[in-house]
Amino acid sequence: VVGPKACAIAVLGTILPLVTGSILMVIYGYPLFPDSVAVGVALSPTSVGIALRLLGEAGVLQHDFGQAIVTAAFIDDILSLILFNILMSLRGPFDAVATVVLPIIGIIFMGIAMVLAVKFWPKAINEWILPRLPKRSGESKVPIEDEALFLIMILLLVAYSTITHFLG
Repeated sequence: VVGPKACAIAVLGTILPLVTGSILMVIYGYPLFPDSVAVGVALSPTSVGIALRLLGEAGVLQHDFGQAIVTAAFIDDILSLILFNILMSLRGPFDAVATVVLPIIGIIFMGIAMVLAVKFWPKAINEWILPRLPKRSGESKVPIEDEALFLIMILLLVAYSTITHFLG
C-alpha cells in the first residue's frame, strides 16, 4: 500500500528540487551546467533522521502516511546519491561507462541483493547453514547460531562493499 505512493513522492521529491534549483540559478545568471545543476542536486536529499524524529514524536510513525514519508525519504536519498554520483562523474571528459553503465549495473546489483535478502538468504541460512553448525558442550555467553549469523553478515558486507567499490 505504501510502496507505490512513497516511490512517486520520492521521485517528485528528487526531481522538483533539482529542476527548481537549476531554474533559479539560471535566472540569477549562472550557467546551467555545472553550477545550476550542482545546486539542484544539492537541494535534492532529504533528512531521514529529522523525519523519523518528528514523526516519532508526533506518534504517527506507525500510520500509513508516516511510513510513506519515511519510505519516500529513504528512496529520495538513494536517488540523490545516484544524482551526486552522476554529477561527480561528469567533471572532466565524458566517460559513458563511468557515468551511465556502472551506475546502472550498481542499481541492478542493488535490486539483486534485495531479492537475495528476501528470497534466498533466509532460506539458505535457516535450512542449510544453521542446522549444520556443531553443537557446543557447556554454557556459553553467545549461542553459536548468533556467532554464525554475525559472521555471515560480515562476509556479506565485505562481499557487497567490494562489488560496489569496483562498480565505482
